[in-house]
Amino acid sequence: MTFRNIEIKEISNILGVEYLGENSVVNALNLANRELNGNNLTYIGHESYLKYLAQEEIVGAILSKEHFELLDSSLKESKSFFVVDNPEKEFYNLHDYLYKNTDFYISPSNSISIRGENVIIHPSAVVEDGVTIQDNVVIGPNAVIHTGTIIGSNVTINAGAVIGGQGFQVLYNDEVPYLVKHVGGVKINDNVSIGANSCIANSLFDGYTEIGRSTKIDDLVFVAHNCKIGENCVLTPGAIMTGSSSLDNGVWLAPNAVILNKLNVGEEAFVGSMSLVLKNVPENTQVFGVPAKKLGTTVSKRPKEDCDKI
Repeated sequence: MTFRNIEIKEISNILGVEYLGENSVVNALNLANRELNGNNLTYIGHESYLKYLAQEEIVGAILSKEHFELLDSSLKESKSFFVVDNPEKEFYNLHDYLYKNTDFYISPSNSISIRGENVIIHPSAVVEDGVTIQDNVVIGPNAVIHTGTIIGSNVTINAGAVIGGQGFQVLYNDEVPYLVKHVGGVKINDNVSIGANSCIANSLFDGYTEIGRSTKIDDLVFVAHNCKIGENCVLTPGAIMTGSSSLDNGVWLAPNAVILNKLNVGEEAFVGSMSLVLKNVPENTQVFGVPAKKLGTTVSKRPKEDCDKI
């Protein structure tokens, strides 16, 4: 993603809130516990997230008076802060304002489409501007590829699949639910296959929902915003990954398996059919049931010399 700059002073004017600290430059909004790049402004909604403020990539935060007073003096001096009554609301109000009224989230490359050689796109498919497609890609009937998607080489996207659709995050404004605008993209690496009517949502902020090399996704699979899928994974029909969940290399999700948000499934693990994963799954583990529980181990598909090192 391309970074754009905005000063803390400008953000202060938008929010109508005075800032404490330096007039730093911000080029990304993000959640504190995510993988961060650039100079990020975040918010703190719970005391447990204060520890993330020490990261060099966080230059400022929106937080409550109670949480601000818990910070040590060195942290207060090294970053910029907005002290407000409702940090989450102010953070997403800023996000919404920047999206609607500025070019903060508009990358110059969004209007440019790049296509490699031997790309076959069915006449009924929709490929928006700002999509990058490498060599030997097939996009089937009625598939929709949204702006901000990057597709590697030797990728097949079958009929009716939607890549880069809006992620789903609900917040409340005076007890009325509303959807937060997602502004990131989707990255599909080489040799991936995505089945019919599967949906891959875009990321919430800068960055990508990512599908690893040689992963195979069957029909009617849903991958939510900010998910990360490793290499050589298999997702069978009806599998669901909710927001910010992740699969390490070689994971197999059986039909209708569900991975709840922010959870990780370890390398070469197997999640059984109809299973609901409520906690992280270690590598080489078989889990089944609701909630999913360990019922065995998997046979590693890694070369024997690699397994001997474990």
